[in-house]
Amino acid sequence: MLIIEKVLLLKNSDIFQNCKETDLIEIASICREQHFDNGSVIFKKDDSGNCVYFIYKGQVSIHDGEHQLALLSENELFGELSLLDSEARSASATAITECILLKIEQEDFYDVVATNTDILKGIMKTLCKRLRQQDKINVELKRNSNMSA
Repeated sequence: MLIIEKVLLLKNSDIFQNCKETDLIEIASICREQHFDNGSVIFKKDDSGNCVYFIYKGQVSIHDGEHQLALLSENELFGELSLLDSEARSASATAITECILLKIEQEDFYDVVATNTDILKGIMKTLCKRLRQQDKINVELKRNSNMSA
């Protein structure tokens, strides 16, 4: 995959959409292309996390056992918490179709952001957005359980 293709994929992601092109080129240079066949396990819940994945082609299921949490496709990312910590994965990821993913390792990422705080700002905004969405879901679930009690 060409660097320009990687840059375009990164530019379309929530995390990196506000980054300058020169920053995106630097990030693209640390992206490693990986291929997964249909049904391949990308990682399992409780595995040690140390990277994020961007979907270039294909679909990935994020799940906890048989319970699907999300179905992701082109231009989406997953595992982003592992860029900030090395805690255990909170869910499993499985390729639903043949996939081409871009992988960024935590160590490489730290080297890049050490000199560029704009990238960190993008990650924090994305994580905050996801936390707010989860808070709304939790409030709604609590309302529904109180109404049925």
